[in-house]
Amino acid sequence: MKKILLPIDGSARSLRTIHMIKQTHPLQDVELTLLMVLPDQMHIDGQFERDRQLRKGTQELETFASLLEGWKVETVLLRGSPGPEIVQYAKEEGFDALAMTRSSRGPLRRLGSVAAYVVKNAQFLDLFILREADA
Repeated sequence: MKKILLPIDGSARSLRTIHMIKQTHPLQDVELTLLMVLPDQMHIDGQFERDRQLRKGTQELETFASLLEGWKVETVLLRGSPGPEIVQYAKEEGFDALAMTRSSRGPLRRLGSVAAYVVKNAQFLDLFILREADA
């Protein structure tokens, strides 16, 4: 069984990643983990705001997981810097692949900073990075 990590940020792009996985991988062949990384800004945000972000992130993960009814899905919510947290979690948990979309950044349509970090540092994984046009 292939373990696939899907970092999500609650955006429509994240929804397209889920649809791509559903179209390209039979549900009996994969275990999916939806991962959301909340920025850890304790020095800026107070505890009330951190708790609100945690509740919102948990709700978003549950909503995205509900789109994968019948699939083997786990949800994980972490705090920290998204790129490093995604790569570290993927390595520690032994994922086979990672699927995410990238945002378009200006006329050159470069990778966003999180996707660029993942591509550079997660070479131990099969990477599926969808462009906006692919998604």
